[in-house]
Amino acid sequence: MRILKGENPDRMLTPSPSRLATIHALGLLAVLGLVLTPSFTPLPPLEHPVLFVSRQIPCCGSVYMADANALPGVGGYSKYQVAAPAFLCILYPDGTIDTLINGADPQPESLHLIDISAPKLNWDATRIAFAGLPDGTYELGNGNQISQGHDAWRIYTMDIDGTNLTQVTGLPGIPGSDQDLDLSQFHPLAQNGLTGYDDTDPAWLPDGRIVFSSTRYPGIAMYNVTRTSNLFVVDPDGTNLHRITTEKNGADRPAVDPLTGKIVFSRWWRNFYWPYDGMESVASTQYPSGWVYHQGLTSDLNSVIDGELYMFNNNSFLLTEINPDGSGLQLFSSHFRETSANSCYGGSFDPEGHYVGNWFPIEHSTESSGFGGIKRYFRGAGAEPVGLAGTTGYGNLDYYIDNPPSYGILVGDYAAEPYVLEDGRILFSRAPTPDQDYGLYLMDADGSNVQPLLDQPGMTDLHAQLVKPRPAPPIIPDGIIQLAGFLPPTGLSDLKQEGTFSFDCRNIYFNAPVDVPIISAPAVGDIQSVRFFASPLMDQQFGSVEALDFPLLYNEIEVDPYGRVLETDAPANVPLFEQARSSLASGYHIPRTGGGIMDGAAQVMGFNYGCPGQQVTCVGCHNGHSMIPVPEDPEALLFTNLAPGALITASSAMNAPGFAIDRKNFTSKGKHWFSPEFEDPNQQWLRLQWRVPIWARQIVLHNVPAGWDLQVHSCRVTLYADPDWSQELFSQTLAQDLSDQGTPITLPSDLKIQSMLLEFLDCEGGIYHWDCAAIGDIEVIASHIDPVKIPDIADCMGIAYGPHQLDTCGHCLLPDDPKFNDCGTSAIHEDSQDLACRVWPNPASDILHVDLPVQFLSGILEIRSLSGTLVFRESIGATNMTIAPGGWSPGVYFVALRRDGHRLVRKIVIE
Repeated sequence: MRILKGENPDRMLTPSPSRLATIHALGLLAVLGLVLTPSFTPLPPLEHPVLFVSRQIPCCGSVYMADANALPGVGGYSKYQVAAPAFLCILYPDGTIDTLINGADPQPESLHLIDISAPKLNWDATRIAFAGLPDGTYELGNGNQISQGHDAWRIYTMDIDGTNLTQVTGLPGIPGSDQDLDLSQFHPLAQNGLTGYDDTDPAWLPDGRIVFSSTRYPGIAMYNVTRTSNLFVVDPDGTNLHRITTEKNGADRPAVDPLTGKIVFSRWWRNFYWPYDGMESVASTQYPSGWVYHQGLTSDLNSVIDGELYMFNNNSFLLTEINPDGSGLQLFSSHFRETSANSCYGGSFDPEGHYVGNWFPIEHSTESSGFGGIKRYFRGAGAEPVGLAGTTGYGNLDYYIDNPPSYGILVGDYAAEPYVLEDGRILFSRAPTPDQDYGLYLMDADGSNVQPLLDQPGMTDLHAQLVKPRPAPPIIPDGIIQLAGFLPPTGLSDLKQEGTFSFDCRNIYFNAPVDVPIISAPAVGDIQSVRFFASPLMDQQFGSVEALDFPLLYNEIEVDPYGRVLETDAPANVPLFEQARSSLASGYHIPRTGGGIMDGAAQVMGFNYGCPGQQVTCVGCHNGHSMIPVPEDPEALLFTNLAPGALITASSAMNAPGFAIDRKNFTSKGKHWFSPEFEDPNQQWLRLQWRVPIWARQIVLHNVPAGWDLQVHSCRVTLYADPDWSQELFSQTLAQDLSDQGTPITLPSDLKIQSMLLEFLDCEGGIYHWDCAAIGDIEVIASHIDPVKIPDIADCMGIAYGPHQLDTCGHCLLPDDPKFNDCGTSAIHEDSQDLACRVWPNPASDILHVDLPVQFLSGILEIRSLSGTLVFRESIGATNMTIAPGGWSPGVYFVALRRDGHRLVRKIVIE
């Protein structure tokens, strides 16, 4: 069919927003009298057709503004909202339109579909996947108004020419496709809300499978009694359907990263079991089976530690990535812990691999849908997201209606559902008013040069994308074999019903570099143990009641001397979170995080999970830590910036001195420590004090950024062995301009210190209208463990906590290597065995001599026992070394020389 047709040229607006209204699709068509005619002549400056969906504008867009309409397909509020009839269309460069599915005329050949959501082209642009709703009787309204879900949205596919329409999910006769679960393990009131399921938001994986979001797995999110959604993967013929996430709240809008092949999705980040220092148990008076305080948690937000209500009340969707088999979960994009600015709900990738996505003012999307804009989110821990179109921030809270305030609906225009072209331009939908009558537009990559493509008044035109093949991303093979189950555990007794995985935090005190937007770790010496909680849906919860279904404390593990936390038996496929605690002697409190300011807490304020048999490795203990690369080199793992954990005081201050050690210089938004007016800038100082001794290797001082018009010309750093600034170990006057990129002071050796003094001797310029002293940031690169002990955590290849082992032949191999213990072969990596190296006498007792080839000068010499225990390690500075093996047990040892990837091994016997 060319050009969308209807029965009546007269157009009416949306039906009454009555909460209880029910309507049949054909009745809706008769009421609305739809005809689809563009409001302006399409003049798309595009060489390829555009796929899009045109849906009837639904009512009830916000609980805070009765007259506002909804943007369908957003969050728990409108994700499954009926917006029928819908039309799946192709807009051609000449302005003509083909209708692939006409929801106003449901027929057997269209599988009686009346509504269409979230269409997505495959990589060669030959097939379309989408969520479809068949003809039926449904309640109007949003997720806050209807009594239960529609339980009828399913995934479909079709060819780009409109043929071969196929239902993919909800197929009787295919195992797992159309589930009917026994919900008797849940609260009776919850059972009613957990029956049935809806599928939506499909995306094509590069291997041809489809990932989609669904409410199939039983769960109730922690806000507004919203059904939990999770990601599932299915073959295009409907077989092998299985779950890959285990969310407490929600996983929506999957998209495939074109650079890596990972799935990037919008993850609902919320945990209403808030951190509480006390350990008392106080039952809820309103819900006697629940708790107000229990196990160091509270369901009362007003009781949260330090009164930081805003800091801990997270409730937004964050971009997260995961492998197609459910492993490798981590944040995709984050800028510190600014959850509102970081919030994103769906979008697409630009040519550089960054994400251009939807931002909505009510970030959890359970009280309104739409009224937002489009932002660019930078992959990894990067720059703050940048607004491109529509409403992308709260501004001055200029609500569309003031009395009562239309929360989440601000004055301005609105934009949504971007699709980035290969040249960086962006297809998107735009609406000028809260009626949310979206048309299709095109803009440049920076949000400029906005051009209209198509607008059909009374319809919302969404999900435009170019009908053009795209390079397929890399295929990531599935490594997780065991498929996730259909029901959560009922409690501690069956918590590990789906197996276990290992969680390995290799240095809980590790910090990212300055200006990398990840918050700082807790202070060294302030963590004694980590407590592990599980939070499946159990038999108490029937809504989003904070006091019910309190988490299960299933383990507590002490942090080892190296800062490592290794949990080898974590329950798989269960929502989990962790909370750190100090020692009993220091009050068993929850350590604070944030670096200098310390306004956070060492507790995960969302949930994580792992797959059976998976090994999860990370560093740090703070928001965003999963994005920090885990160093393999033992010294790089344990030498990190420990300044953020110091207690800091100042001679005087306008801003808190903690801003001097918060790891923010260019990203500080003007929050630096500086001295007050009328104070001599050249008489100012900062004192740092650590709870326990640390071994410092380097001090790095950052001048404030150039825009501040302040330069430190000279300063002095003094380090002390004690915490009271009395036992001086080192002092250096730095008579040079500090760089805003950091000016290093490398110490002559690793010094065991516990306090530091920074004195300002010559400062020029100031802040506002007065001269002052200021510093952008202070780094103290140090280890909390004696550097002599650091080699103990390396395997025979020098990798921290590595898997390689010495076999009985002296080969450094993986234990499953076929050459392991095969003394008739040459070992891998031992490519220098023909070099002259003499170890004598052999056997040895009191003295051991090693004559070394010159090729290994400046390398490392290690000696390990037959069991792999390191007994000696030293840098090679000469071609002969004398070693006293005093205290070594008699037996076989291996002398290994390493340099630049080359390795040489000799076997000796100690008598």
